[in-house]
Amino acid sequence: MPLHTTEAFVLRTYSLAEADKICVFLTRQYGKIRGVAHGARRMKSRFGSALEPFTEVVIKYHQKEGQELVSLSSCDIVRSHFNRAARDVETASAFSYMAELLTEFVPDHDPNEKLYRLVGAVLEAIEERENLPPLLRYFEVWLLRLAGFFPDITRCSMCGAQIGPEDSAYVTAEGAPRCESCSGGRGAAVDSALRDTIQELLSVHPRDFARRPLPPQRLAQLGEISYQIVRHALERDLKSRGPLKQFGSA
Repeated sequence: MPLHTTEAFVLRTYSLAEADKICVFLTRQYGKIRGVAHGARRMKSRFGSALEPFTEVVIKYHQKEGQELVSLSSCDIVRSHFNRAARDVETASAFSYMAELLTEFVPDHDPNEKLYRLVGAVLEAIEERENLPPLLRYFEVWLLRLAGFFPDITRCSMCGAQIGPEDSAYVTAEGAPRCESCSGGRGAAVDSALRDTIQELLSVHPRDFARRPLPPQRLAQLGEISYQIVRHALERDLKSRGPLKQFGSA
């Protein structure tokens, strides 16, 4: 069996048998993978704290042909983002939400350098104690865009007409933008101010977006539109969103 080496973010871990863990990683070279960390639940595990959520690591693993789960050989910490989450329940809830989104929307074994860099940039901004709600809106929009779900809201999906800069777009439950004529005014309204915010979001670093003096109502609108697309795509709610709503970050 060949030995693979790659940088990765730990997304989730699950208990397996008495001493092992199943781990979900977002890797730079190989996309999302799942593997077994043998002995990871023992008191003196060789993995130590390397398997905490959103720890950036270098992993080495073997994969047998035809087997979905890889076998983790080593896991060395590059940078840990877990300390803040361990002290702050809101950050821990945000990590859980981000991990669930990535687990649901990122295909297995499909490497995406832009997505990997997105996760790193958002985690850096969280580490710098930037405001969480705009960072989560940034993460949602970019993730949905990279996954092919976030629409181009400058053009009507029904008639194909360009939606003017001062006109509102109306986003359907499945995430399709429509002009006022085609929508009949039904759907989530995206006015010119919100459209400008989305365009700005797509052009700056998450740290810079989080520092913009954006009205809370506009961020809430953006969050509702993004989550509407998430819920329609998955045909269910995310378990991790409930705790976020208690902090006003959803």
